[in-house]
Amino acid sequence: MSSDLPPLPAGVPRNSRNRVANALNSTAIHALRTARTADAESGLTAERLSLLSVLVFGGPATMSALARAEQVSRPAITRTVGALEQAGLVRREEVAEDRRRSRVSATAAGRRLMEAGRRARIERLAGVLEDVRPEELAELDRALAAVRRALRAAAAGP
Repeated sequence: MSSDLPPLPAGVPRNSRNRVANALNSTAIHALRTARTADAESGLTAERLSLLSVLVFGGPATMSALARAEQVSRPAITRTVGALEQAGLVRREEVAEDRRRSRVSATAAGRRLMEAGRRARIERLAGVLEDVRPEELAELDRALAAVRRALRAAAAGP
């Protein structure tokens, strides 16, 4: 085990899968913290950026779907959507089949803001990787592809 990682919690079997999961968890947290330093430039809170990201990269969604995606209550999502709508970053439209429901989508301004933020995050992370050797970058690229495949498979369910 690397000394820069926390030890596995008590009761978690000491095997390679759990050691890699521990390293991935710790690395993901540190990578996100590094990338998030660019978010202040957007002028939005983390909650608003997260919701805007769901809409920009996932497409339009109902309020219920957004609440599930963000793991928050319906009133919380309503407040966040309202703030983004007021800022001109999203728009809300009634669902034709059920006028009690609304579908939310990102506006062009919302997409531009999210792309600028994404670009800034990528630049921050690329700066961190500046001194990593090309062969190590290739190895990281392959390992991250494996992680993305595993995450897609887990999300798809049995």
